Amino acid sequence: MTQNQFHNQSGPLPGERDFDPYEGDLDAQSAWRNFGGLTLAEAYRKFLEHPGTYSEDFMWMGGKAFVYYFPVIERYLLVTPVWSEENGSEWCQILGLGSPIQCQFTENCLPEIRELAPRVMALIAHVRDAIDAYVASGHPYYSDPEIHQHVSKEWDQLEQHLQQFETP
Repeated sequence: MTQNQFHNQSGPLPGERDFDPYEGDLDAQSAWRNFGGLTLAEAYRKFLEHPGTYSEDFMWMGGKAFVYYFPVIERYLLVTPVWSEENGSEWCQILGLGSPIQCQFTENCLPEIRELAPRVMALIAHVRDAIDAYVASGHPYYSDPEIHQHVSKEWDQLEQHLQQFETP
């Protein structure tokens, strides 16, 4: 996704019903309060404030809202290093982002969500390459098999799940 594609997303912003299609889902309503009415650029800036917190909103928002805001997660994964270190503390910045994507791909999901599968598969490949690069660095934390396998597992599960949505 190019910067221009990100800022020039076409179509109207998702409405409250697009976030909460069954009316009354508290998690979907929380996603609406956090992202409802935001452009992609605004949503991305907000997501960057607390990715670990806001990633859950992508799990619960309705399919139409997810399709519209998917570029937020996509961009984050493409530009954010897998690992970060600050004040002597190291953490994985992408852990927990595969699950919200996987939750949207259900047997009865919107065709527009199914159409995202090739983009998600490309993200999985990108994440794997990034993890492999950190492992190859020999860093004592990043290259620890237990640590990187824990991170990789989520993306492996997402890939396995998406295989049922691939067209023959």
